[in-house]
Amino acid sequence: MKEWSRSVYDLGLLCVIIIAVAFAGITVHSQNQTATQTPAPGPVAAQSPRTTPSPTPTPINWSTDPMLKRFVFRSIGPASMGGRIDDITAVEQNPYIIYVAFATNGVWKSTNNGTTFTPIFDTYGTHSIGDVAIAPSDPNIVWVGTGEANNRQSSSFGDGIYKSTDAGKTFTKMGLEDSQTIARIVIDPKDPNIVYVAVLGHLFGPNKERGIYKTTDGGKNWQNVKFIDEDTGFTDLAMDASDSKVLYAASYQRRRTSFGFNGGGPGSGIWKTVDAGKTWKRLEGGGLPEGLLGRIGVDVSRSNPNVVYAQMEVGASVGTGGEEPTAGGPAPSPSPSPSASPSPAASPTPTPLDPKKSGVWRSDDKGKTWRIVSNENNRPMYYSQIRVDPKNPETVYVGGLNFSKSTDGGKTFKSLQPGIAHSETTRSGSIRTTATT
Repeated sequence: MKEWSRSVYDLGLLCVIIIAVAFAGITVHSQNQTATQTPAPGPVAAQSPRTTPSPTPTPINWSTDPMLKRFVFRSIGPASMGGRIDDITAVEQNPYIIYVAFATNGVWKSTNNGTTFTPIFDTYGTHSIGDVAIAPSDPNIVWVGTGEANNRQSSSFGDGIYKSTDAGKTFTKMGLEDSQTIARIVIDPKDPNIVYVAVLGHLFGPNKERGIYKTTDGGKNWQNVKFIDEDTGFTDLAMDASDSKVLYAASYQRRRTSFGFNGGGPGSGIWKTVDAGKTWKRLEGGGLPEGLLGRIGVDVSRSNPNVVYAQMEVGASVGTGGEEPTAGGPAPSPSPSPSASPSPAASPTPTPLDPKKSGVWRSDDKGKTWRIVSNENNRPMYYSQIRVDPKNPETVYVGGLNFSKSTDGGKTFKSLQPGIAHSETTRSGSIRTTATT
């Protein structure tokens, strides 16, 4: 009997020990979970009064139609490439302020050197931009020419020229509503009321509102100071930095139809004025190519205004105008190569220059005489854009499938995008250099 009682006692004691151990384990596990999930106590922060949430902003371009008013577009983040960029310009006094003009996406502005951008043209009549320009004497004055100066079937058109006097916060339409395409805006460096505009005009038909326009009263009134015909407009314009009365302009005859494209004709050429646009002289001979010309880009060296460059399409673009170079096939121009270094198999003998083909011409006497320096002109109907470094007349940039640079006065070009076969961001090839670059 005593043995049985002792066994019962031992069994009960064992059960108590097991229960105690289990309870202790559960307690420790619970404490560990609490320590893991609950941060260490710290000073209690003062609770701020509850703020009323900001009201939802009114959607941009919200339809007033009762049927469409409930349809509101919202951003879902980056989904594709940006598309064609027609111009980039910066404030010379503060190059951290940058304006970017898209062919089909309005105007964007950055105030932090391109870290972030804000759209500033969403509420106006068109999203297609051809050029943006900042007054050198007053960076608050910004001009926007609408209508991309491109030649594709997909090219969009604009509704005139706009002006801002508050650095892009607001814009006012200043006329040229029937221009459809504005390729370049040049502002007098000393007087912001004097503005020249290269109007390319309609792509799909003739129109009268094209040519070189000038205002001397800040856009209140416009004068067509150079008109060729209803099929020819102007695709580029450059001012002599030493004399604002001297300007060079490139005219361009073009026509897009539903079945093809003809870019070039007797209306295309280079023009010069020495009296602020009162009279214009067509530059011919003296080394310039003969015959029909297509799209042309011009620029003047700011450090040496005697030096003028022109990237010229010799002959006319025909067909659809959309042919891409095929892999392994002949390139549209002998340079630039996408490779950063020359191919070992390349011939050491340079290809002879051919003035009957598209390329780059240079003048060292303000346009009196010219010489071809390179046959570099990649897909001229798309690009034909050339810029000179403001501090060095021997440094030249051109747009193309490979954005390229020359440091020997346009004789040779090296791609700044090695290994990239096609870059949509340089589709129009328009880069505005400043004195601070």
